[in-house]
Amino acid sequence: MLRFVVQQHFLNAEDWHYDLMLEGGEALVTFSSHTPPDDTAALPALVRQLPSHRLAYLEYEGEMSGGRGWCDIYDGGTMEWIAPNCPVECPAQLGHTACDYVDEVAVRLDGRKVKGVYRFVRESKSGADYWRMRRDGA
Repeated sequence: MLRFVVQQHFLNAEDWHYDLMLEGGEALVTFSSHTPPDDTAALPALVRQLPSHRLAYLEYEGEMSGGRGWCDIYDGGTMEWIAPNCPVECPAQLGHTACDYVDEVAVRLDGRKVKGVYRFVRESKSGADYWRMRRDGA
């Protein structure tokens, strides 16, 4: 079963965000947002795709290297890719580069706080790395 994690990443007391990381093969497809995924009142939200992260981040909490602050796990659980706009094999390879070839991705997340089907639709007006995140039924 694939996993996901939501980390709260603190650069300092005034500057922080959430990183939603989705397991996809040998890396984590990562989206950054100032809105936690379970805050349905704030959805849909603009999120920025970051370069893929190592699988070790699924369980990492603590200080980040290079003076990039620290992170805490906000939530985590299991997930499934349900609607990549590409062949079934694509989610296992879906990383920062592969996402350049799709305009919508959907996943089912099952965590303590973050639950449901989440869709990410490329936000072409905001730039190639920006997506609109929404939860079905929210």
